[in-house]
Amino acid sequence: MKKLLTAVLALTAATTFAANENMVRFTNPWDSVENRSFDVSFGTTESENGVDEADTATNNIALNYARAFGQWQVGLTYKNYTDSTGDDVTIGLSGYYNMESDLTNTCYFGLHYTTMTEANDDVTNSIGLEYGHRWNVGSAWGMTLTYAPSVVLTQATTEYDADNTEDQVATGLAWNWVKFDVLF
Repeated sequence: MKKLLTAVLALTAATTFAANENMVRFTNPWDSVENRSFDVSFGTTESENGVDEADTATNNIALNYARAFGQWQVGLTYKNYTDSTGDDVTIGLSGYYNMESDLTNTCYFGLHYTTMTEANDDVTNSIGLEYGHRWNVGSAWGMTLTYAPSVVLTQATTEYDADNTEDQVATGLAWNWVKFDVLF
């Protein structure tokens, strides 16, 4: 996990002057920690006697990164949520097609595939189709903030580890109206 974080930071540093070809996504800050698209947080709960309790420690890492190749973008998602019940790990791939070459002001289509493995060995595979638009909000320090609301149609299949539980298929439609992308 540390190697992945180091590789992402090295890639980011090496491409800082790439003229908005790199993107990190931010979604609703009030989403549950498992659903966030960007998060790096660590914590423990302190007991009554002032001692940190290891069984209540949480470690959250969520990175959602995409790289542009002309009007196309290819992205990776990595999430690791750790709490007292164990690790939930999500790995995903994304592809985007932008209608304009200016990625900071464009309509776009996205295709996302993710696999989440929960601590109890349940596996959820999902595929999502996204349509959205990015509007340039402003630039600072070589980064451009864009407001990027979107609509996402998702189908997810959960395969339960228990032998007597049927797999579950769910379809969802979401309007992500509080979403920002940072391009650099």
